[in-house]
Amino acid sequence: MKEFILRSLKAKTSPFDINDLKNAGRLDLVCNCITNALFIAGDLRRDAKIHVVLEGPNNPPKTISFDGNKLKGIEDEKSIAIKINEALIKSSGLTLNEELDINPGISIAKKSFEQLVKDKSKSNQLIYLHKEGKDIRKTHLEENSIFIFGDYIGMPRKTEKLLDRLKAQRISLSPIMLFSSQCIAIVHNELDRRSIKL
Repeated sequence: MKEFILRSLKAKTSPFDINDLKNAGRLDLVCNCITNALFIAGDLRRDAKIHVVLEGPNNPPKTISFDGNKLKGIEDEKSIAIKINEALIKSSGLTLNEELDINPGISIAKKSFEQLVKDKSKSNQLIYLHKEGKDIRKTHLEENSIFIFGDYIGMPRKTEKLLDRLKAQRISLSPIMLFSSQCIAIVHNELDRRSIKL
């Protein structure tokens, strides 16, 4: 199973206007990342999951998880946005670290980015996608790798220190800065070419 963790520092954690994702803390970019993580031509990637940690107003943090193996009723970025909005509405009363299943393949938790990566580090290789990391083409990837990346704002310094403490390996995908959604596509391509069954 391939897993991605996206940290979105400004994305809204309360209901938003489906027709104005840009002004909902750039949820348009979040939806684009989810699309690239899960969609292939004519189907879904059944071997992929993405966890998106939303940290904007008014009720952070919220972690929404999409599992390509179980997902139903998702066709495009608008349907993803609708499901995110639905998840935020239904999760308004969650307590810290409580989780709620919203739809087949979609869950939401009142969980911070820090807690999520700590939980995942117990049984997974953490890969932090970073421009100054080691070239992915020269890196051994384990079957339980989780790829961590930030949005257009990037990762706070204290978060990078946490990832270092958790022994997350820094890996670069390109000598130039890329969009978050492009990073996902490149990781998938690299693993597809290696024929790694995660």
